[in-house]
Amino acid sequence: MANQELVRVRFAPSPTGYLHIGGARTALYNWLFAKANKGVFILRIEDTDRTRSTEEAVKAILDGLEWLGINWDEGPDIGGDFGPYFQTERLKIYTDWADKLIKEGKAYYCFCTPEELADQRRIAAEKKEAPKYNAKCRKLSKSDAEKQLKAGKVPIIRFRLPETGVTKVHDLIRGEVNFENEVLDDFVIIKSDGFLHIISRRSLTTT
Repeated sequence: MANQELVRVRFAPSPTGYLHIGGARTALYNWLFAKANKGVFILRIEDTDRTRSTEEAVKAILDGLEWLGINWDEGPDIGGDFGPYFQTERLKIYTDWADKLIKEGKAYYCFCTPEELADQRRIAAEKKEAPKYNAKCRKLSKSDAEKQLKAGKVPIIRFRLPETGVTKVHDLIRGEVNFENEVLDDFVIIKSDGFLHIISRRSLTTT
């Protein structure tokens, strides 16, 4: 592989409990890939779930990885050139980029309440459709959004996905994978509490 020294892989567990087998597998695959390519294995703690993240869980994850013989080149306990290595300590970076996306029209404020979103999911389930945000706030003008903000409403920030066409992803195992944009969701990138919404594969089709 060309530029092998540039290989950097990251494992970002959520400290809400013990390291589980799926996380251990992901960490092992990343670690092996980094070592095989003379790269760097990074440990970053995904502590944005403020209601469930604990220091005890952080320690349990570190202990679990060490027990498995998986060591890291950069991380919360040893530092590195690209810290911080706790996600909550990087919020300024992420919110600055979220603001930039909003200014460029690539993201938008969403003021829908949890109750409204729950109703949308219920209606979709009754119709036997995949639950998907109805893009109500996507249509808000800049002035309308500013009025909502001035009124004290706390938004989430959603990524503005293309409404038509195909999103193509190259997967090292499956090759080219295509997603029809019309069935994808404007997923949440910043929650109403100001913390990141961690995007999973499931987030592509749910709110």
